Parts: sequence; C-alpha cells; structure tokens
Amino acid sequence: MGLADAYEHGITRGIVRYAKAARGWDLYGYGWMFRPLDALEVWRGDGIIARVESREDAAGLAALKVPIVDVAGAYRWPSFHLVANDDEATGRKAAAYLRSCGFRRFAFCGVTGTGWSRGRGKGFAEAVRPFCPEVPVFEELLAWWESLEESGRLRSWISRLERPVGVFACNDTSGLKLAEMCRSLAVPVPDSVAILGVDNEDILCEMASPSLSSIELDCETIGFRAAALLDRLLAGPRAAGSRARKRIIFVPPKEIVERESTQVFSCGDPIVEQAVRSIRLRAAQGATAAAILAELPASRRSAEIRFRKATGRSIREEILRVRLARARTLLHGTNLTVAAVAAECGFASAQRFHEAFRKTEGVSPGAFKKRRQSERT
Repeated sequence: MGLADAYEHGITRGIVRYAKAARGWDLYGYGWMFRPLDALEVWRGDGIIARVESREDAAGLAALKVPIVDVAGAYRWPSFHLVANDDEATGRKAAAYLRSCGFRRFAFCGVTGTGWSRGRGKGFAEAVRPFCPEVPVFEELLAWWESLEESGRLRSWISRLERPVGVFACNDTSGLKLAEMCRSLAVPVPDSVAILGVDNEDILCEMASPSLSSIELDCETIGFRAAALLDRLLAGPRAAGSRARKRIIFVPPKEIVERESTQVFSCGDPIVEQAVRSIRLRAAQGATAAAILAELPASRRSAEIRFRKATGRSIREEILRVRLARARTLLHGTNLTVAAVAAECGFASAQRFHEAFRKTEGVSPGAFKKRRQSERT
C-alpha cells in the first residue's frame, strides 16, 4: 500500500498497532511509515498485507509464494485470505439511512468491475427493493471517477432520474463527482438529489459544496485483524485454523457522518421537511420540541399530527433519535468520555443521556464503548 488515501492510512494504523504489540515484526512498504520497499520482486519477506485492486496486482503477488491477506476485496484471488469491510452491510446501512430521510426513490453510483462496489450496490438494492423495485445504476471505471473528465452519459443519467431521489455513491470520489455534475445541471442537492458516499474522507467531504455525508469504515480494525491473521498464518496451520484454508473476515462499517448533502426530509409536506431540517441542524445544540414547533408556520397540534403521520415519530422522539445516532458515532469513533459525549449531543445531563441510551440500546454508553473497542481487536 502506498498510503495514498484515508483508507490506506487507517489500514496502516491498525497494522502498526498490531505489529508494535506483537514484537518481532519488521514492516516494509511503499509509504513513509514503512521501511522502504523498492522492488517487490526481489523482496524476501514472510507475508504480505495488500490492497489488491486488479488481476495484474493479484498475479504478481501470487508469484511470490508467501501468505497474502487482501484488505480491499476489489478482486478476489482464489488463494488469498481476505479481511475487508462488510460491503453488503454498508449498502444496507445506506438504504436504512436514506429511507430515514423520507425517500422512496433510490439510485446507485458504482465503480465498474470491483467487488467492493458490487457488494455495496447489492446490499443497497436488496434493502430498498420493498419501496423501489428498480434501482437506476450508473457505473464507470475508478480511473474515470478520479479524473476531471466529464461524461455526457452521467449528465444524461442524472437528468433522467425521477426526483426527489436518494443516491448511494459507492465511495466519496463518485459521490463528489456526482454532486459536482448536479451543480452544473442546476439540480439542487440535497432537495432534489441527496447523496451519501463511503469512506468519510473528511477533508474532501467537508470542503465540498455542499459538504458530503459519508459512511465511515472501520479501517483500523481491518488493518489490525489482517495483521493478526497474517501472524497466525505464519505461525503454522494449527494456529491459523486447519479447517479453513482460506480465511474471510468481514468488518462492519462504522456510523454515518451526516453533512449537508443529505440534510433533508423528503415527504412532500413543507412543514415536516422544515421541522426535520431544524432538528438535524440543532438537536445536538440542545434544541427542544417546543423550540422547533415555535418556528413552524402551523399550529402546534397540526404540526405534531403532520410530523407523526410522515415519520411515525413525534418531534420529541425525532430529536432523541438524532442525538442518540450522533452519540453512537462519537462513542465508536472518538476517545471522548461519556459525559463529554452527552454534552456534545445536546443532552441536559449525563444521567439523562445514560437513561435514554440504555433504554434504546439495551446497554449503558460505557458498556457500548467498551464493546466497540473490543470488536477492534
């Protein structure tokens, strides 16, 4: 791996964390965090953790006759072990989230010929099928998504989409390019086309206009577990598990980081859409149901009835749902204390946060945090 993006940085952090704890490991690679590796063909190492992206990559690695642990899942080679993101689960998570935004029309942008894109698209399409039997799909090669080249085909695809629509982009690169094309066509994001990416390349996502919502992957855990598996493989068949010659381990994605590209609720009722938008923007700042209702151009009773009809929840319940979703993200992805998480999510006190979280999740915030930390190892 060349440490070219956030995915590779996360994977490498997990590998380094395992290697330092295991002792006796020497790490070689193409990035500054490793000992330099100029020519893989003449390298005499014991095993490889690789981001295998093509048949050519796989064939070259296979010729080295050492254990290989793939951490991409883009191209499967029969003898390679795999520790990678659970892509179908990622697609299902995207579907559930876009459904929670009120959408009943969905579309998918993918990368041609890659296993991880195919898995994400499959999980997404299966999850939305009860609401949207036919999911429009646009696919292109990764090199095209990463280039500045425009495409009349993408422009035509966007123009043909029935809107409003929730679009799941298989990675942030495709999501950002899709958003830029919508902008050139004067198609409002997120009001007409809401876009959710994958990878949470935070600098790119934040700098985009509008900023891009994205599913964060647990790259550090993937790297750590890949290193642990390679260690067992090098220790011999008994340590690796003699029953499974080829090991496949899927790591579930982390939470969705919501930004402007999906901060919308599509139901056709402007009162409800305004209320949801306000809740998502202000719930973590301590906004109350009374404060949200006070700014709506409708009576309190009418707004509550319309909101519950559209969402199945009261405004108070929606505020709590948004706060708890943010809390799960912070507990999973940061080192903040439970009290700090409660404050960051808009709870009046740590005790109220504790009670609400336990009622919803079945465990305390502290136990949830410890469980997620143990899953990483």
